[in-house]
Amino acid sequence: MKIAIFAAGTGGHIYPALSIAEKFGEENVIFIASNRETERKIYKNSGFKVRHLNISGFRGKNLLEKLLWPFSVTSCVFISVFLLLKYKPQNVLLMGNYISVIGLISSILLFKDIYIHEQNSILGSANKLSLIFAKKLFTTFPLNEKKEHNFGQPIRSAFNTLSYATHSKKEHILVLGGSQGALFFNNQLSEILDNLNLNEKILFQTGEQNEKISSGNIEYIKFIENMPEVMAKSKFIICRAGASTVAEVQSMGLPAVFIPLPNSIDDHQMKNAKLACNDGGGIVLDEKNYNVEEFSQKISEFNLQNFQELSKKMAKSIHLKSAEKIVHEIKQY
Repeated sequence: MKIAIFAAGTGGHIYPALSIAEKFGEENVIFIASNRETERKIYKNSGFKVRHLNISGFRGKNLLEKLLWPFSVTSCVFISVFLLLKYKPQNVLLMGNYISVIGLISSILLFKDIYIHEQNSILGSANKLSLIFAKKLFTTFPLNEKKEHNFGQPIRSAFNTLSYATHSKKEHILVLGGSQGALFFNNQLSEILDNLNLNEKILFQTGEQNEKISSGNIEYIKFIENMPEVMAKSKFIICRAGASTVAEVQSMGLPAVFIPLPNSIDDHQMKNAKLACNDGGGIVLDEKNYNVEEFSQKISEFNLQNFQELSKKMAKSIHLKSAEKIVHEIKQY
């Protein structure tokens, strides 16, 4: 069975799609993505066939760009239709955001079976539209939508063999601003951690665009390749609350300080973080209410917790078999 997967934007959309694609096999998958540099880097070593379209999202554009956007979509739909005719997939999987609009229109024109995956705790605009035509909706968090199958977030296979208990001796506190980094993390948060004088080593991912020199107990690194192993060796993590990050943290049972991206669409990261911390395995700090003293105190207090207990409260197994369940449902239908 062949499938076309429309996945673009950030790693939060692409990594789950790659996990699903692995279960179908390289020869059965064609990816259709946009042309962003970060996407090309992620897809480069994936082994899958990928075709990049010259399209970007509607939100955040100026007036002229918004007026021209429908023409860009139309052009990409023609290319997408050609690709679907060429590779002949029976099914199409839409992973959300602007690229899904292209996939939806192309699939309707060619009478393809449509499936969608929503990574976040709020159904995105593109997925709301796609749901009208979709056979099934796969979700990370329960959304109580029609056609929904709550199978969790597809994650990297390495998380099936690692957990918080894998390494009893923890090597560091892990700080992640996401694969592209985060200005708040690299500026304000790094200053807070520098002044807290924590005894543990701090491993701090800054993102590719940032140049920071390691000093004291803080080691700055642009990008962490072996993330599952690094997470398993972490005492706790300070991070954003994108769906992939939350799923990996829960699968690992890694205690967390979530600082959600304040301008995420529909504030979905805040909702993701609150859902993840429902059982008490972590805390949520709101960047919009940033206060040096308060953030410093909360992180210091969190560092004194019983992390074995926090790990048990954070751990969720729903994500571990997510990709297999999604593939089974698509093939079964």
